Amino acid sequence: MINVAIIGVGGIAGGHIAAYHELGNANLAALCDVIPERAQGKGRTITTNLGAGEQQPLVVKKSYTDYRDVLADAEIDMVDICLPSDLHAPVAIAALEAGKHVLCEKPMALNVEDCDRMIAAAQANNRLLMVAQVIRFWPEYLVLKDLVDSGKYGKLHAATFRRISSVPRWTSDGWMTDPKRGGGCTLDLHVHDADFINYLLGLPREVYARGVEEEYGMGSIMVEYRYDDEKVIFAEGAWLPAPEVPFRMPFVAYLERAVVDFEGGPLKIYPSEGEPYTPELSPIGPMTAEIKYFLECVEKGEQPEESSPWSTRETIRMIIAEVESARAGRPINLEPVMA
Repeated sequence: MINVAIIGVGGIAGGHIAAYHELGNANLAALCDVIPERAQGKGRTITTNLGAGEQQPLVVKKSYTDYRDVLADAEIDMVDICLPSDLHAPVAIAALEAGKHVLCEKPMALNVEDCDRMIAAAQANNRLLMVAQVIRFWPEYLVLKDLVDSGKYGKLHAATFRRISSVPRWTSDGWMTDPKRGGGCTLDLHVHDADFINYLLGLPREVYARGVEEEYGMGSIMVEYRYDDEKVIFAEGAWLPAPEVPFRMPFVAYLERAVVDFEGGPLKIYPSEGEPYTPELSPIGPMTAEIKYFLECVEKGEQPEESSPWSTRETIRMIIAEVESARAGRPINLEPVMA
């Protein structure tokens, strides 16, 4: 049984906690948060783009308010980092150096240099590191990936991904709207679609973006991903100033012989021949699926291939290039980098 400690018991941690309770191959041994009540499992609230909700008090064996005490606990095998984005790299590196396996919430880090330091720490200490890019485990998106990979309906011709929400002002200390801590819309929200495009198609030859700067960083961005073939790929990410704007995450993809459409309801596939249909999806929720996958990697001692640190590092490099493109008003080339 893998003993896990969650470091950071804010909004997203509620989904992680629920996943560990659903799974049977890990023991949620400890919680750590600078707010003692959270570290004790009291007054927990799940707050994400998909909504908010209270959870019942959680009984935990160990509670910490300093993550360094978690890393000194010899009984802890793995840490699950759900901290503000600027803390991902330093805490992950410290945990890897302390001999813990690390699952870290997205984004991997706020710059490529910190991503490289995280990868180096995992390699030097023979520990596993994975970034929780949950869209790589989201059933509707996996249907699209399976269709593209299998060629069932021919080649992908075009796809558009869109992810919008109101400005996330729900964090207790406002970290998400501090560009030095949250990275703005691009690294907090848009990172989901950028990462999935990387997962689906690999890095493009170049990116060409337009964006709007706000006091909290890039507030909205529209990106064209240019590949060597003729496929057309776009993504939009935006934090919108009206507080009642509902969160949306639609996509539409055009294959040679079908359209895949996901817009506020069940995923629909419209073949060129035959009737439209809704495919059967995995009953396992995406957050549970990603945690289950990493736990299996830890059990087997195998590097996570579905969300490898190198791949998620490249996502950060791509997003930084997108922001550069938006600010410069020109395409930015993404030269291949050898792992």
